[in-house]
Amino acid sequence: MKKKKKRKKFLGFTVFLVLFATLSCSLYFSSNRIMVELAQSSFSSMISSASYYAIDKIIDAGYDYKSLVDVKTDGNGDISMVITDSFTVNSLANTAAENAYNYLDEQTKKGVSVPMGAFTGFRLISGFGKPIQMRLISVHSVKCEIISDFTQAGINQTRHSLYFNIFCDVSIITKTSTKKVTDKISVLVYDNLIIGKVPSVLVTSQIIGQGSENI
Repeated sequence: MKKKKKRKKFLGFTVFLVLFATLSCSLYFSSNRIMVELAQSSFSSMISSASYYAIDKIIDAGYDYKSLVDVKTDGNGDISMVITDSFTVNSLANTAAENAYNYLDEQTKKGVSVPMGAFTGFRLISGFGKPIQMRLISVHSVKCEIISDFTQAGINQTRHSLYFNIFCDVSIITKTSTKKVTDKISVLVYDNLIIGKVPSVLVTSQIIGQGSENI
């Protein structure tokens, strides 16, 4: 009888340990997933701010977007040629990428705000508790493309727009995983209405400049 009781106690204790270990592991990985989600949300906000910061810095430097692309028209007033200042455009793209990278690098070093409740692994209380700043994001690279876009804007009118497409590559690093994330934001920096038709060769958007900043 004593042996049976001991065996039952041993089995019960073993089951308890297995259940406890399973629950602990489940909550631990759940906590990790919550922190990754918080980091991704924070990064999405950061890249938006970084992009506008990069553009504002360029505007403060006194760049004239009109000088980047010279649109020529023929005797009928239709667009016949588009001349791009490649050196200035690529320099501008490099500057934007560098500005955005520096902003992101500075912000990520401040850490991501993680509420104490997130460490429990329970989603219902993951947003509660005193926030702790954790360095979860590492910036790898920022790339910038300058896009020239011509579209019909009415009878004998063409809309010419310049966009900055800014791509950011980062890693979200936790104790159990490393997740690479790439995000993109597009910012309209120049919009002009031209009298004249747009030729078919210019209907699609074109990349007229690129730049990058890497770790």
